[in-house]
Amino acid sequence: MRLLSFSLLALACSVFAAPLEDVEPCGTHISSEQLRVVEKENLRKLNDTAGLTEDDLSKRAATILVSWNSIAETAGGKGYVTDAQIADTISKLNASFLGSGFTFVLSQKRKWVQAAWFNGNKNSAEEKAMKKYLRVGDIQTLNIYTTNFGELNPKLLGHSTFPWDYNAQTAYLDGVVVKYVAVSGGSATNWNQGAVFVHEVGHWLGLYHTFQGGCVDGGHGGDYVTDTPAQADSTSGCPAAAPDTCPNLPGPDPIHNFMDYTYDRCRDNFTPGQINRIKY
Repeated sequence: MRLLSFSLLALACSVFAAPLEDVEPCGTHISSEQLRVVEKENLRKLNDTAGLTEDDLSKRAATILVSWNSIAETAGGKGYVTDAQIADTISKLNASFLGSGFTFVLSQKRKWVQAAWFNGNKNSAEEKAMKKYLRVGDIQTLNIYTTNFGELNPKLLGHSTFPWDYNAQTAYLDGVVVKYVAVSGGSATNWNQGAVFVHEVGHWLGLYHTFQGGCVDGGHGGDYVTDTPAQADSTSGCPAAAPDTCPNLPGPDPIHNFMDYTYDRCRDNFTPGQINRIKY
């Protein structure tokens, strides 16, 4: 999905020391109206590539350069992310997207002490200023920022842009922002095995939540992927057995999918349909 966007462009929360139950796992959302507009355009693009073979799709494989910006409130203090945690998180991305054709390579890691950026709310003037100053690369460069979010978003773990948001005027906004304690090996119990990053990068590559649209039956489901069962709402925790919140539609809820909201230890897969979607 991001690669196709690239080709078309070329042509034209606080420190957590205890288990987190009351969180906002993701702040990446799209309205039903926006989704209809986006998917109408995506369908046109898909029709344009309908003749592509698996070999053609494999040629869309990409090395995604990752620019990691670790923002701290004070030098050596709140917000500090270690090199080992960064490396482990990149490894988690590569393991999770294995078979997709995408490889994530850390191109640079930079550490900044800036309290206003560190405590900036989602989409705030402070966050936008941070991105405008720090962002590098093009649409195929993944810019990651680890911050704390502010008082308006104290429970938020992360948010991302979608590939179709990218344009010349606002390219600097492109990227993923995640609460620093949610890195692999961070202090956010239940959310510190890297799945928060995988989830947000899934959005960055063009995936919706598995529960997008609820119990929708239209041949593609609410997330526009045919092989993710319909899901009425997000899942909390890590249930021993998957609920079936859309009993009149096939399959139980995909609680182990990276695009649900279960704990990090519970999420371990993308479906073939999701992988195919991000290749376009």
